[in-house]
Amino acid sequence: MDMAHYESCYRHWIAGQEAGLAELEAASANAAAGRATDAELRAVVERCMLGYQDYATRRRALSREDGAAFFAPPWCTAFENSLLWLGGCRPSLTVRLLYNISGEGLEAQVEEMLGGLTHGVIPTGALGITSAQLLLINDLHSRTVHQENALTDRLATLQEDIADRPLLPIVRQRGELAAAAARQGGAVRGSCGGAVRRLGVGAAGPGGGADAAVDAALDSYEAALARLLVEADELRMATSRTLATEILTPRQAVEMLAAGKHLHLAVREWSRRREAGAAAAQQQLNGPSAGTADSSTSATVRRIGTHE
Repeated sequence: MDMAHYESCYRHWIAGQEAGLAELEAASANAAAGRATDAELRAVVERCMLGYQDYATRRRALSREDGAAFFAPPWCTAFENSLLWLGGCRPSLTVRLLYNISGEGLEAQVEEMLGGLTHGVIPTGALGITSAQLLLINDLHSRTVHQENALTDRLATLQEDIADRPLLPIVRQRGELAAAAARQGGAVRGSCGGAVRRLGVGAAGPGGGADAAVDAALDSYEAALARLLVEADELRMATSRTLATEILTPRQAVEMLAAGKHLHLAVREWSRRREAGAAAAQQQLNGPSAGTADSSTSATVRRIGTHE
């Protein structure tokens, strides 16, 4: 399996994130200066949403070959992978992010209202979220968390099922046969030898009976992971699109989407910098006598450095 296609898909996505952030920040500045109409801001938001959809479509196609690759992608750092939920960010995180940025400046507005400086204007925070919008956001948040939990439960069931059958019985049978072979001094003969051959112990490739069963179980598991990834991506898309195009104003949507991209890219940069720093520190600790291992670490540092 060629991981280059998967990494290329991710790099294309990151390039789109960077370009999209620049466009969103420019749109935000134009809106603040009164140089952007709602129609222009909606067009920027729609291009952003199309970028999300394009990435989800690419992932769907690649997941048919290896659904597990997106759950702990080797092209991400360990820290980035620790934040993943079903191959990406939690959809509810988008709502939490909106809560955070909309609350900026709210405390100062409340103080002004209490001091009689706002002439009865209700505080709405930095984004100007209205009470009607807040009700819609809260409802969306509740529904999103419910759907997240359902997908999480399905993943847990999937993991439990594959450990239960058929893998555990095969592992136990192989262990018993290996123990029997060891008791006979490694010379497996007679009925035990026949049983070993039937279970595929020592068989090269998937031709053995047990190996075929294992491969079938792993294939089924990866296919199920791919389906979960697609559903999780659909939930991520639906949550973002509902917020950006149905609940928020165009200017509010621009601010939310920009904040999300900024956070994603910042976490990526910080984690890669830490990983590169740790690799460099290990290289110094090993010293020049580390030989080939030292060279390998240097290559790792250079590889990580090219990603920043």
